[in-house]
Amino acid sequence: MADFYTYRSEVAGKRRKRKLFLALIVLLALLCAGAGFYWFRDNGTPAPQEADSAAAQPTATAESTMAPTAAPTQQPIAEPQRLVQSVDAAVWDKSEPVAQTIDTEFLNTDHRMVAVPMLGTVTKDYFNTVTFAGDSIASGLGIYDTGYHNAHYATYVSAGVQTFVNNVSVKNAVTGATETPMETIAASQPDYLYILVGTNNLVVQGSEDSFIAYYERLIDMLREQLNPGVILYIQAIPGVQETVVASKPGLDNQRIATVNDLLANMALRKGCYYVNIREALTNTADGSQIDDYATKDGVHFNAAGYHAWAEYLATHTVWNRRSVYSGENPYYIYGA
Repeated sequence: MADFYTYRSEVAGKRRKRKLFLALIVLLALLCAGAGFYWFRDNGTPAPQEADSAAAQPTATAESTMAPTAAPTQQPIAEPQRLVQSVDAAVWDKSEPVAQTIDTEFLNTDHRMVAVPMLGTVTKDYFNTVTFAGDSIASGLGIYDTGYHNAHYATYVSAGVQTFVNNVSVKNAVTGATETPMETIAASQPDYLYILVGTNNLVVQGSEDSFIAYYERLIDMLREQLNPGVILYIQAIPGVQETVVASKPGLDNQRIATVNDLLANMALRKGCYYVNIREALTNTADGSQIDDYATKDGVHFNAAGYHAWAEYLATHTVWNRRSVYSGENPYYIYGA
């Protein structure tokens, strides 16, 4: 059995072990704290600036302060890379003639391809500010009861395009007044001008170039005398009965179709609209006059023909916000 001294020695040994263990724990904690302190000092705070260290140095003598000191070298800042190449505004910010790259000389486009398409049907009030200009064929729109009573007419028997350009004094086929066509048109100041002239010019063969040249001059003269906003419609020259060519070789329906191609291309060049009334008045196969619309001379139209003509014009206008349409406006643009 162990005595008292042996027991006390065992207790004292255990105490020493506990104290040693606690000392080791405290020492380890101190070491960790010290390591953390040095780590935060070196990495957690910015390094002192050179200016601060320079300020801590003793004050230099007068001679040393006057001596030039070399500036500290700095690394150049890299220019940021552009995704798009820089633009020299002086190169493009100017006005100068540009070479034409698109052919604007319309010469051989089929007249059916450039004609005004079928749109909504305008009311008859649309034609209150219309002037019809041309020869005796166009005068039937005012002579017959087509409903366009308030329209103006500058249409003349046997008139050609030269009649208008040369200011010839002629008798109005609708009103009966003797007048100068250009003065009559200018006095009406229409919103829309419909021109149909050329049948009398085509009676003479080989006159196509002269005819188009006069027609272009006519358009230029009209633009000089009418309001800038007037819309010009060039109407197609309609076909004739097949028998007409025997007495008037120039009025061959194939030739008339070719001249209409020239008219349509001229309209494109001059900023006019081409209205292909041949769709309503002639046969599709050969371009000849529809028999139900023919008169004895095979050139002019009867009342039924002029009604069909008038209805075609009402359904083939360029959209205009001022136009009133029968039923819903098919080309209404919100906010326009």
